[in-house]
Amino acid sequence: MKKVFYSMLMLAAMFSFTACEDVPSPYDVPTQPGGGGQDGDYAGAAGSGTLADPYNTTAILKLTTALAAGAESPEQYYFKGKIVSIGEEFGTQYGNATFYISDDGTSTNQFYVFQALYLGNKRYSSGTNIKVGDEVVICGKTTNFKGNTPETVKGSAYVYSINGETGGSDQPAGEAKGTGTKDDPFNVAGAIAKCQQIGSNPSTDKYYVKGIAQKDATADATYNNITVDIADTDGGAKFTCFQVAGTDGKPLPSGFAIKKGDEVVVYGPIYNYKGNTPETEGKSAAYIVTVNGKATGEGGGGNTPQPGNTSTIDNPFTVAKALDTANALSDNETTTEEFYIKGKVSRKANTADEIGPNSSKKYKDMNYYISDDGTQSKELYVYRGKYLDGADFTDFEQLKENDEVVVVGKLQKYIDTKNGNAVVLELKESKIVKLNGQGGSGGEQGGNSDFETGDNGTFEAWTDGVPNNWKTTSTAGNATLSQSTDAHGGNYSCLVEGSTAANKRLGYKELKLAAGTYTVKFYAKAQSEGGSLRPGFVDVVNGKANTSYTYINGYIDNIGTNEWTLVEATFEIPAAATYCFVIMNQKKSTAVNFLIDDFTVTSGGKSIIK
Repeated sequence: MKKVFYSMLMLAAMFSFTACEDVPSPYDVPTQPGGGGQDGDYAGAAGSGTLADPYNTTAILKLTTALAAGAESPEQYYFKGKIVSIGEEFGTQYGNATFYISDDGTSTNQFYVFQALYLGNKRYSSGTNIKVGDEVVICGKTTNFKGNTPETVKGSAYVYSINGETGGSDQPAGEAKGTGTKDDPFNVAGAIAKCQQIGSNPSTDKYYVKGIAQKDATADATYNNITVDIADTDGGAKFTCFQVAGTDGKPLPSGFAIKKGDEVVVYGPIYNYKGNTPETEGKSAAYIVTVNGKATGEGGGGNTPQPGNTSTIDNPFTVAKALDTANALSDNETTTEEFYIKGKVSRKANTADEIGPNSSKKYKDMNYYISDDGTQSKELYVYRGKYLDGADFTDFEQLKENDEVVVVGKLQKYIDTKNGNAVVLELKESKIVKLNGQGGSGGEQGGNSDFETGDNGTFEAWTDGVPNNWKTTSTAGNATLSQSTDAHGGNYSCLVEGSTAANKRLGYKELKLAAGTYTVKFYAKAQSEGGSLRPGFVDVVNGKANTSYTYINGYIDNIGTNEWTLVEATFEIPAAATYCFVIMNQKKSTAVNFLIDDFTVTSGGKSIIK
């Protein structure tokens, strides 16, 4: 499943292994010796490039020679051969080795293994060295260097085995099973094999992995995620579920625990961290699907969610909680969601001559600090915050020290390069929603409390063959709908039929909404290839939908047929009025049907459609 973002950029932490990139070549780069491969004779090429079925040398030579000059293979491959000659054996100075291999150990169809790392994808420090005649399995990317030397990419390859001796896991992985899908998850052996194929950068695709917890683990109270090793059998080869979030990416509740022996299913990007640790990508990029068959909100792991991991206007974060949340971010990362935070103004960073009718600069916002007790200890910096309900600051005295505020905005871990790379935990794009206990003209809805909400975004409730709340009185919704038991969550999803003649829209019932920012999320699955979706909204006046719809830029045309894809978009509602949220199924020469499930709309921390 691929997660699609259309309104914001989410930064993911990426780890890469670069142990050899700063190492000089120990000798001049050679040219390829003569052999059948240079004349295009690749008879006998075999293998599929996986650990279970590595390419032979002829096959990897054929594949790499076909690349454009200087181009790299799109992924890492496993390939095998016998060492013909050694340019540089393993040593402790550089930790790598350079040599030629071929299928039979002769100079025919040689392939150049350039600066490959040792067993376990590590720099060599000690151990069995290579010699002519050794049978080796290599894992790495390849390149057609200068168009005439097929070789491994510098720093990307390592020797997986020497005469059958391997590095890496302490235990054999066993038989690889599964395809990594929801219905057929990898077992741990399968996940390890896939990670070894993916290499040391997190995968762009996401996979399901199932195994048995090898130890007790408890959620991190600061980051609301958990790390636990799983295996196929007790004491078997391990796969690390590293910093995984709760079901559907939600923060884990305080005290959430997994016990040794629990069956765990996780979902997310995976990779071979530093070439020797198969694991999920960290920082909640992956999440728990189930523990012992239950989602984390249904008692999975023996826990139920506890309050305090989300914020609302009536239950805001403390400043201390906000600081912990911001500090858990990567450097210069900003949250995509907004948080409500309650604190007291400890000091103002602007001066009186900068804000107000007589000021020279006429600032319309204010920089200030808040803390839980109003002192200058453990402060959160509010950067360019707006006044009540997003109004401009017009006077410096509108905000005073020790005023109690509830603010809403996005958290950031800012690195101040102008001041010695100081870490500044701050709130951005914020406004005050309560000042000394008093709200503005509308609080959560940006000054307009005239709004409506709805439910059945889960498509669990149906009446007369139509999902409740998904029948519009206007022309906003014009698609033919039917109930499907192929669901992302619960028992049902909604099938939206496509057309060859016109765009078809799944439309939620008309709602009265206030001006503001609205985030739409839903899961989609195509029933055949070639379809395109486009979420959006339209205003409805006197029961008629406007002929001009507001959609995301471009179409979503990479919805899979085997897995559910999460779609997320953010829209600005320009003024208080009646609107319909829609998902448009684009007309095609061959109609494509889509399944839609778990549709939600939120605004300012409030659930509009759930």
